[in-house]
Amino acid sequence: MSYRIVAFLLWPIFFLYTLKVALRDKSSRYLLQRLGFFYTTTNTPKTKNTYWIHCASVGEVNTYMPLHRKLIKQLPDTNFIITTNTTTGARTVLNHACERTIHNYLPIESSFAIKRFLNFAAPDRCLIMETEIWPLLYKHCTQRNVSISIINGRLSHRTLEGNRWIKSVYKQSLQSVEKILCKSEQEVSNFEQLGATTEKLLNTGNLKFAHTNEATTIQPIDLNSRRYFVAASTHNNEEQQLAQLWSELNTDSVLVIVPRHPNRSEQIQAQLSTLNIKFSVRSKQQSLDNDTNIYLADTLGELMGFMAGADCVFIGGSLIPHGGQNILEPARLGKNIVCGPHMFNFKDEVELLKANHGCIQISNISELKNTFSQLLDSPDEQHMGENAKQVLNNQVNVIDLYVSVLLKK
Repeated sequence: MSYRIVAFLLWPIFFLYTLKVALRDKSSRYLLQRLGFFYTTTNTPKTKNTYWIHCASVGEVNTYMPLHRKLIKQLPDTNFIITTNTTTGARTVLNHACERTIHNYLPIESSFAIKRFLNFAAPDRCLIMETEIWPLLYKHCTQRNVSISIINGRLSHRTLEGNRWIKSVYKQSLQSVEKILCKSEQEVSNFEQLGATTEKLLNTGNLKFAHTNEATTIQPIDLNSRRYFVAASTHNNEEQQLAQLWSELNTDSVLVIVPRHPNRSEQIQAQLSTLNIKFSVRSKQQSLDNDTNIYLADTLGELMGFMAGADCVFIGGSLIPHGGQNILEPARLGKNIVCGPHMFNFKDEVELLKANHGCIQISNISELKNTFSQLLDSPDEQHMGENAKQVLNNQVNVIDLYVSVLLKK
């Protein structure tokens, strides 16, 4: 069966999911643009070129932005369109407020929607962040002579372990790609395994290591002068495990839980209610009393502020087989960092930090309890935060290398 037929059969699922998200996030723009209608225009005069950059969501947008600012300076006659799959990604793009840059949502994997988007955008070049391989999208770009480059390229375990048919579809799609700029030698090998030809592949380093000095301007969130640890971007089943562990430590410090998806707040509150522990909920504006042990920060856009004020940051998505969340944000802030055993989506980042004594990776919840206890007693003893920050400061040439390769004639 051809991919085109599969995509056609899956169209009702794409539509229903898109409708669900649009209703949940109260965004008609999301629904219309994903289906191929009413794209955002700009008052900027038409320039010689248009770059289109696709970033799946918040993490990809923030990772890409330092490179984007560099490209804006290097390409004064170019307009930029950034697409995302999510409304949170859209807000992140708009919050960065970059010149000559507009946001639209990526059309769903449908020839109708894709053609309408390409008619509107008329891009000369497409940059795909990290892992997004959409066969129909790639095919239509190729038919219109739109140059495609994958940047900060990485492949998930799910992709590499996919069945033979989907791997063959991906291999064919990669033939449409001009350059694949990988974040590590391991990812170069992964793309070769998927069928990418050697001449397209280059290890240009991890864009996540490249960053501006924005971290120094982040205002720490104060919790009545109480000392606190942060559990950042947690997922289902982690909050309960971490809260139970925290109650056993018998500490006066607070554990701030910042869930990856704040809309899970009621579910998390129900789980915490089964434990013998006092907790407060930020979205309800509940006070942080002296006997409050857990603070559920179920709000959007405050994670960096909480991390900036924390003594230690635990990386969510790593106690369960999710693959972890961004470990570099607390590293830039110079924080003590602890992560669980399941960090396979950030393997390179973790290995680099561990090699430079910039983080601790535990094997299980019991080991985490011991690590938290040690950090509560002597948070500065291991100098982890300083080491982590220095690791990133040593990666300043990553953006320049990307720009050089992308703009090379």
